[in-house]
Amino acid sequence: MRRILLPIFLVASSFAAPPLIAQAPKLHFDGTTWWDYVKVLAGDKMEGRETGSDGLRRAQAFVVEQLKKNGIEPAASDGYYQPVRLIQRQVIEEDSSAAIVRDGKSESLVPGDDFLFSTRSENSDKDLSAGLVFVGYGLKIPEKDLDELAAQSLSGKIVVFINGSPSDVPAALASHYSTTGERWKSLHAAGAIGLIAIPNPASLDIPWSRIAVNRLQPAMDLADAEFDETQGLKLAFFFNPASAEKLFAGSGHTFAELAALAKDRKPLPPFPLTASIQAHVAVQSREVESGNLVAKLSGSDPALRMSSSSSPPISTISVSALPSTGTAFTTAPWTTPPAVPSFSTSRPASTPIPKNSADPSSSFSSPLKKKDSSARAISPLIRPSLQNPSSPTLTSTCFFRSFPLNFSK
Repeated sequence: MRRILLPIFLVASSFAAPPLIAQAPKLHFDGTTWWDYVKVLAGDKMEGRETGSDGLRRAQAFVVEQLKKNGIEPAASDGYYQPVRLIQRQVIEEDSSAAIVRDGKSESLVPGDDFLFSTRSENSDKDLSAGLVFVGYGLKIPEKDLDELAAQSLSGKIVVFINGSPSDVPAALASHYSTTGERWKSLHAAGAIGLIAIPNPASLDIPWSRIAVNRLQPAMDLADAEFDETQGLKLAFFFNPASAEKLFAGSGHTFAELAALAKDRKPLPPFPLTASIQAHVAVQSREVESGNLVAKLSGSDPALRMSSSSSPPISTISVSALPSTGTAFTTAPWTTPPAVPSFSTSRPASTPIPKNSADPSSSFSSPLKKKDSSARAISPLIRPSLQNPSSPTLTSTCFFRSFPLNFSK
């Protein structure tokens, strides 16, 4: 079940010390202003800031008010607002069903207890029936000459895999090929029509009971067809590891045996399963319009302004969102940068900022791309620019995507 948290984006551009610093040289960031913003944005009045909701619009209005007060200019297509069209999908569980069929006998599966329907499943009121094939970790990684899909015929099948990767695959590479889009690209090319993902019990940080409670939350995807990463996917489940033996009965293997291998990231054997899945999923879809907030903080150097008159340069682009944990921004300059410039609702203040650019938590400043199909998880963080400690910039991000922006105005 995937959910894009896309409440608010802030884009700030700077190519010299902003005039705000010269106007307020005595300001010093001590966390108080930041926390005041958090209390407003994470308050009950905002109602969780769900995408497209009234609560989100109130949060946006508050942020716009703060931007205006601090002289930060609008830079979106509609003032500070950049409309974003999304498709919201929600499983209607009472109109959906699933069962395992083995030797002509059908065993009903219980949503929440045994498995979760994915909102990526195709909406249908007719049963789909297809055989199951276990494909290990379900990965195809050309850089490591790894193809777990080649050993079995997957045409018309639903593949079953355990989340994870072999130990000889670097974590960054495994993460990339485990994304929904990359994984389904390989599975679809091999002829699969559906997938069943089983979380690795050894790395299941959130108890299944908590995951199941949120199973009926709607998911969001960008409305443009180019962002549909799972075209051709008929059926998708997330299976409870505690119920997974039901899938492997009669195959000559047990889930316990496979989970023990997966715990140590050892290779997993591919093999056909003796059961099939019979299911249909009712998925309700509707279009939702939300928006990004886009603002710019222009530099004050006249020479740079003149040299950039034809094409305004953007030396730093900071993309940020307002995650459910609450976040905020500051325009106060750093007169004396703290010893460790890191403040976070999920990271201890003593934790140094990672210097490894491959670490998502260090990816705060980056040029926007037209399409970035991979969502990045970044802990809420506020810090000064590493290049210029006296220039306050970044806010925080939970999940984000990059969108095309026009700064030509």
